[in-house]
Amino acid sequence: MRLPNLALTASLLVTSGLIGVAGTADAQGACEAFEVYTPKHGSASTLVKLSLPSGSGTELRKFGFHLNAIGYSAGQNLLYGVSSGSHVVTLDRGGNAVDRGKVHGVRNATAGAISGTTLYLRDGLQLVSLDVNPASPTYLKAVKKKWLSWLADVDDWDFGSDALLYGVTSFGVVVSVNPGNGKVHTVAKPHGLPWGTYGAVLMAPGRVLYAINNKEKGKSRLYRISLAAPKTFTEVASYAAATTTDAAGCLTAPPVVEPPVPPPPVPPKPPIPPPTTTRPTPPGTTTSTTTPPPVNQVVQPPPPPPPPAPPQPSKPRKTPPPSAKPVAARAKPDTEKKRRWAVTTIVLILGAGAAAKIAARHRS
Repeated sequence: MRLPNLALTASLLVTSGLIGVAGTADAQGACEAFEVYTPKHGSASTLVKLSLPSGSGTELRKFGFHLNAIGYSAGQNLLYGVSSGSHVVTLDRGGNAVDRGKVHGVRNATAGAISGTTLYLRDGLQLVSLDVNPASPTYLKAVKKKWLSWLADVDDWDFGSDALLYGVTSFGVVVSVNPGNGKVHTVAKPHGLPWGTYGAVLMAPGRVLYAINNKEKGKSRLYRISLAAPKTFTEVASYAAATTTDAAGCLTAPPVVEPPVPPPPVPPKPPIPPPTTTRPTPPGTTTSTTTPPPVNQVVQPPPPPPPPAPPQPSKPRKTPPPSAKPVAARAKPDTEKKRRWAVTTIVLILGAGAAAKIAARHRS
């Protein structure tokens, strides 16, 4: 049976002031949660209802398989966990289990916590986001994986009110993990907190962290660490030693705000070709927002006209030859008279010659 050491619990409740007036800082750490534990390697896990701050537990169901990395979905009132062979299992508050099948992309999940509809798992060096929204097309699929910034060997974690995951490393150091980018931050090293595997972690109201060391001096031990003073701790209860433990269910985790996806790079715009004309743009033309503002052009005044040249002495204008076909010009009167006289003279000469020839014939 997973029962606490009642003598130790009673002693701690009295000495630490956990029993007192409601509303004190210690009473803020009260909640109901669930724990699964496995006594040894190869054995089956058992579901326990855990009451805090006392640490008392009530066993609800013993399974026929190993279960780890559980988280509580307040919206569905179900526990989600990962069993042997990377199968997702859901549990109701009575411990009734349903095997939802194998999930791909998860090998050895050791830590789990739910925010909204996402189960955040630690799988080796990776933080895996598993969709647990039954209405989603990616239900029970690993939708995101992020590398942890350094080897944070936390075997369980839970959400704080600041939307960060909190856990305790095997060196007894309280750390926070940003689920958005996987960055791990050291919160504090409680003085004297033993080393070991802290397989079950719960965040209770008032930012009170509960962590179970699986095996310390032959027992599993439950420690209480207030994040208001994280360098101190209190041992609350002890149980039979276990190989693995895990816990969930104290708080409804706040929503995780994922970093925005950067927009795709905008391709460079092609260069604007130079204008092909120097004419100014018409008044009605508008320019687009991508065109650089127009440059004011300085309009140069036109040069003054040259002074008129002094008048040149006029030269006789030569008449070009007529382009029409030549026509015989009419002879002038003097020329006609000369021609007539020439013809008359020729006629007289010819007549005189002819008369002389005739006279000569008669003489002979």
